[in-house]
Amino acid sequence: MSTVGQRVRYWRLRRGLDKRQFADRVGRSVSWVEKIESGERALDRVPVLESVAAVLGVTVQALTNPVAAERAARLPDAAEVAAITGALEQYEVILGVPAGVSENPQLSKLAPRVRYLDEAFLASGFSRIARELPRLLLETQVVHREQPGDISARLLVKTYRVASSTLLKLGASETAWLAADRAMAVAAASGDSYCLGRATRAVAQAMSNLGRPEASLDALLAVIARMEPAMGTASDEIAALYGMVVLAAEISAAKLGDASTALSMHGEALAMAERRFGDGHIDAETAFGVTNVQLHRVSSMVYLGRPADALDTAARIDIAALETLPRERRATFWLDAATAHHQLGHADATARALLAADRIAPEEARCRPESKRLIGSLVDDPTYRAGADLRTLAQHAGVQT
Repeated sequence: MSTVGQRVRYWRLRRGLDKRQFADRVGRSVSWVEKIESGERALDRVPVLESVAAVLGVTVQALTNPVAAERAARLPDAAEVAAITGALEQYEVILGVPAGVSENPQLSKLAPRVRYLDEAFLASGFSRIARELPRLLLETQVVHREQPGDISARLLVKTYRVASSTLLKLGASETAWLAADRAMAVAAASGDSYCLGRATRAVAQAMSNLGRPEASLDALLAVIARMEPAMGTASDEIAALYGMVVLAAEISAAKLGDASTALSMHGEALAMAERRFGDGHIDAETAFGVTNVQLHRVSSMVYLGRPADALDTAARIDIAALETLPRERRATFWLDAATAHHQLGHADATARALLAADRIAPEEARCRPESKRLIGSLVDDPTYRAGADLRTLAQHAGVQT
C-alpha cells in the first residue's frame, strides 16, 4: 500500500464497505471513489482527507504517512474492538431476536470458521480475529440457541474464549471478562468438561488481569477438583486441557504471591506432562507438554518477582522443542524473558528479547500493553542508547520516542 488511494481502498474493504456505501458516507460519487483508489485523482486537500479518514475510522496519518499506515494496517484498531464489544452487547440475540444475522447460520459451516480463529490466535493474528469475530459471535450464539448440544456449546465457548483472550491481549480487560463470563454460563449449563476447562481458563485470566488473582485461583481450583477424578480414564484432549487449567492456576497463584501453591500446581502439571505427553504435544490449541510447562514456570517466576530464577529456567528450555510450539506461546516466552531482564536492569538483553518476540509474532510484541511499557521504558531511559531496531519497533508499536 504505497499510495494514499491504495490505503483508502484497503480500509474501505477492511470496514466491509462497497464503493457505493463509502461514496454515500463521504458525500461523493462512485466515480470519484474509483479515481481516488486508482490514483487517477489525488486526495490532497486536508478537509477531504479528514472526512475520508473519519468515515474509515482511521487517522489521517494512517492514510498519508507510510510508517503510521503500516502500523495501523498490522494492528487491530479501536473500531474493531468496539465492534467486538457491540456484538457482545446484543442481548436480543441471546433472548431469541435474530438481530445482526441476515440468514440462519449452519452448525456445520461454523466449525471451520471457529477453528480459523483459534489458529489465528495461536499465530498471534489479532487483526484477523478482530475483523472476523463480531459476526461469528452473533452466529455461534444463534446456532447454540436453536441447536443446543455439546457440539454447538463447544463452538460457542471457543468463540467466547478467543474473544476474551484477544481482548486481554489488547488491554480491554473489562470486555474480556464479559466474554469469559458468557463462556462460563454456557459451560456450566452444558456440564461438558471440555467447555468447563476452556471457559474457566478464560474467566480466570480475565479476573487476574483485573487485579483479582485470588478469585481467579479459586475458580481454577474449583474446576481442577471437578475434573481431576476423571483424569485416569480421560482422553488425551481432556487431559491436555486439564493440564492447562493447572498451569493457569500456577500463574494465578504466582500473581497472588503464593509461591507454595504455584510450585504445587507446577509439580502436578509437570508430572502429567511427563507421564502422558513428554516433550511433544498432541493438541495445538493447548500445546500442553513438558516444554509448555517450563514456559509457564518462567512466567510464574516473573510474577513472583524472581527474575534470576525465571532466566535460569529459560536457559534450560530445549530450543528445538520450543520451536514446535505456536507463535503466541513462543512470543509470550520472549516477552517474559524481556520482563525478567528488565527487572534485573539488563537493558540490552531486554531489547534483544523484545526484538525476538517481534520477529516471531509482531502483533504480540506491538499490541500488548505490557510489551509497549517495556519498549517505552527503554527508549525513554536517558542512560540507555536504544538501537535503530528497537526505535523502529517503538514506531511500529505506536510508542512515542
